[in-house]
Amino acid sequence: MGFIVVALLATALVVPTTRAADGPRCTDAAHRAFDFFAGDWDAYDSAGKLLGHNRVEKAHDGCVLIEHWTGVEGESGTSLNIYDANRKVWNETWASSHGTLLTIEGGMRGKQMVMIGTHVDDDGRVALHRNIWTPMADGVHQVWDYSLDGGQTWVVNYDGYLRPAKAKR
Repeated sequence: MGFIVVALLATALVVPTTRAADGPRCTDAAHRAFDFFAGDWDAYDSAGKLLGHNRVEKAHDGCVLIEHWTGVEGESGTSLNIYDANRKVWNETWASSHGTLLTIEGGMRGKQMVMIGTHVDDDGRVALHRNIWTPMADGVHQVWDYSLDGGQTWVVNYDGYLRPAKAKR
């Protein structure tokens, strides 16, 4: 009897991981909605000044976007972006060389990807952070802003235009 219970438990634990027979994962429109962010980018401000380099790659059979940011002043950061099909929401977890950890969530609003989340600033204030990515004919426009009054007013933290990288990195 004990062997049967162990065998049934082992089978139950294996079933969720044997999805290969189910066909490709992450191929529907919701999973592909943020693909426009993938690329090897140089980032510029609105005046054309270089801000940094951003390489965003598809990983794990196209289910995850991994961002690798390096700013011209030496700062860096990485994000993992994934569509949570069970909750029908996009999630980004960002970690940087400034020690920042930010988790934001959202989805497509029209043609823009919009994700929002909270972060406790160094002084203990809770800030609402919002990232908006807009696909453009020649790249992606990304605005990262924050609010200290629950979203009534916003302060821009980053406003960058991602263009295909001039040099391979």
